[in-house]
Amino acid sequence: MSDPKKPNVAAYVDAMAQVVGVPIDPQYRDSVIANFERTAQMAALALGEELPDDLISAPVFRP
Repeated sequence: MSDPKKPNVAAYVDAMAQVVGVPIDPQYRDSVIANFERTAQMAALALGEELPDDLISAPVFRP
């Protein structure tokens, strides 16, 4: 049985490919799924950080 808290990335990839009308060649499907899983792991790191309520984003980016 799969973990209900873990998203089904394969199902998401398949559904979104249909929604946007972009077919995924079967030979690349596993790589696309792995990429989405890695992306979710990176996003979890950023989303896990608490931000102060008074945080104001910069109006202009200057490198």
